[in-house]
Amino acid sequence: MAKWLVTVVVIMALVMPLSVKAQSSTAVKIAYVDLQKVMMESDKGKEAKKSLTEEAEKLKKTLTQRQDELQKLKDSIERQGATMTPETRAEKEKQYQTKLKDYQRIAGDYQTELQQKDMEFTSKILKDLEEIIKVMGDNDKYTMILEKSQAGILFATPSIDITGRVIARYNDFLRKPTAPAKKK
Repeated sequence: MAKWLVTVVVIMALVMPLSVKAQSSTAVKIAYVDLQKVMMESDKGKEAKKSLTEEAEKLKKTLTQRQDELQKLKDSIERQGATMTPETRAEKEKQYQTKLKDYQRIAGDYQTELQQKDMEFTSKILKDLEEIIKVMGDNDKYTMILEKSQAGILFATPSIDITGRVIARYNDFLRKPTAPAKKK
């Protein structure tokens, strides 16, 4: 699928200048954006990363406490195992297994929760960026704006990299109370 997409993009890039040249005398203007870099360096991206890190630390603290409880119970069973009756030992091991399953379930739930929050943050940021990039494309008369990693760009001159401008516009967009307006 990815190879097919790259092939289509390359063919379009090669054919488009010919068809555009035939239709008008305007030059083809292509740029690319590194969305991963925007996610990491924009104010909103940094805020999302900080929020996720704080959430992960809270969850890790809770898991560490539960893990310590499990270890204490296991140590207790091992220390006192020889002096316990078989019924008591079986009951303690059952308690340990139940707590271990709870711990594993909670750890999985926390992981899922963090992934979901990350996807929500990413989705929101990408939605905003899509609008900003469309406005930039219209305003600056770009023929095409590609995403660096998804388009399979192996090399491009840095002069067509508009990532820094996208970050700046996105940060400005976040500071303003209204959405970006398209110029006509």
